[in-house]
Amino acid sequence: ENKEGETPLFKACKNANENIIKYLIKYGSNINKENNKGKTPLFEVCECEKEDIVKYFVEHKANIEKEDNEGETPIFIACEKGNENIVKYLVEQGANINKENKRGEIPLFRACKNGNINIVKYLI
Repeated sequence: ENKEGETPLFKACKNANENIIKYLIKYGSNINKENNKGKTPLFEVCECEKEDIVKYFVEHKANIEKEDNEGETPIFIACEKGNENIVKYLVEQGANINKENKRGEIPLFRACKNGNINIVKYLI
């Protein structure tokens, strides 16, 4: 674990290295481990916009409703990045689209702010 509280799984997720991610999870890496900001590796996977890895995480019991220190969940990241398929998948898996972060914003706000019109239409 580094000074940010991140394990090798975080690094693999930041680099979207699917083989390493699967290896680490297979051999016991904690899929729901939080870093110092309260984020789990799933936040990093949403940041990289890798649909197949997001699905792999959810299938392996990643907590899609885990809040970071700002009160945000992975769907906030997905809405910000604009990957419509990831947003739809997270919603289908039960992600709360009405969850407010500590600033009173919901994921729809993040999609609007970044001009992700298809996601805005989907969430409305």
